[in-house]
Amino acid sequence: MENLNIENWPVDRLHHSEHATRRNDDAIPRMVDALRMFGFRIPLLVTGAGEVVDGHLRLKAAIAMGMTSVPVIVVDDMTPTQVRTFRLLVNRSATWAEWDDEALRVELASLRDFGVDLTMTGFADAELDAFLQGVALAGETDPDMVPPLPEAPTSRPGDVWNMGGHRLLCGDSTSVEDVVRLMAGEQADMLWTDPPYNVDYSGKAGKIRNDKMSPEDFDAFLLRLLSRSYEALADGAAAYVAHSEAGGGTAFRKAFAHAGYKLASCLIWRKHQLVLGRGDYHWQHEPILYGWKPTGKHRWYGNRKHTTLLEHFAGQTVLPAGEGVWQVATGDAVLLIRGQDVTVEEVSTSILAVAKPARSELHPTMKPVALVERMVANSSPRGGLVLDPCGGSGTTLIACERMGRRCNTMELDPRFADVIVRRWEEVTGKTAVLEGGASFADVQLAREVAHA
Repeated sequence: MENLNIENWPVDRLHHSEHATRRNDDAIPRMVDALRMFGFRIPLLVTGAGEVVDGHLRLKAAIAMGMTSVPVIVVDDMTPTQVRTFRLLVNRSATWAEWDDEALRVELASLRDFGVDLTMTGFADAELDAFLQGVALAGETDPDMVPPLPEAPTSRPGDVWNMGGHRLLCGDSTSVEDVVRLMAGEQADMLWTDPPYNVDYSGKAGKIRNDKMSPEDFDAFLLRLLSRSYEALADGAAAYVAHSEAGGGTAFRKAFAHAGYKLASCLIWRKHQLVLGRGDYHWQHEPILYGWKPTGKHRWYGNRKHTTLLEHFAGQTVLPAGEGVWQVATGDAVLLIRGQDVTVEEVSTSILAVAKPARSELHPTMKPVALVERMVANSSPRGGLVLDPCGGSGTTLIACERMGRRCNTMELDPRFADVIVRRWEEVTGKTAVLEGGASFADVQLAREVAHA
């Protein structure tokens, strides 16, 4: 075998082949990022005349970075026909092997737990989300477990807690000043929130704030809440608002529209158990408004398999779904069977079937983390910022932690602010820090001493 000598050649000595068959200009920024992080680790293969045999994308990225020379290996022992054949072989052989999905999932999860930016692996956001959704963080137990409410909260109105890349302000989401402080100059890529339903709920945690108003006051509250959130969103950012259909559904839709959002559809969370009531039909679902801030092109990061609701007829398993297409229900997904050659595609519908958390004594409408993860994955980029102006028990923040997003959240009640901080600390094993540098434990001790 010949010795492969690496040489440095000026970029103006090199030229792309007229026989190149790959389109890769859109990938230049990603290759630039890779070269900046790892360096130029793989030399180009070139002929003595400077024609690139392999490495066209790396050369384009090097030129975009302003590099004047690149490492090359000269291959002068092949005929022009062999060079063209070998170029195709190099590109095609990369597709011969198949991924071991389970081994890949384990490797990605391990790198995630080390804090690695997984976009540098070359996988797209949607691919990473598909592999990692539902995969526990290192040391994590049940992501839906929530710490008990403290009798005497550590948090105070005005406190800002920093938790990794997340921010929590104990404040008022209808206040312009508080929302501006929470966002700290950033705009969110997505809104996901679960406001009070105005049902006057009272449970083990006591009353929920802003949950008993006149219809007029509740309308005004929702409009202020959603308007402040709208102002904190980037152009085209997605918005999800969970709400109750019983009595208050129109209030949420009206506030959503009046605050400026475009209402695109209403998703349905189908719970695994019903809620007994006095109505003729017992509630087993909650709706979630979905839309976006229509000041720019709306942003979608998931795949294009999601559809509006396909009808289901009782007692039938295989149903028509259009000319030459049949559907089979499989939970909250649907298998579409097409054509004479019988192709099968799994698509998602606007019905979301996720089990309700086993424990929700603190918040009666607490959502499972897995439910929020689905929407976070579809409507925000990895590393992106998600806003939740009604923090509650911190489910949105935990979903963002698990999905590689950041969350800015607001909570009016200091007791629930404590719950969010402690829940994040228990899930991650990390330490929340008050703006200014003191840890949650240190602040708790200092305030207990001062109160004694």
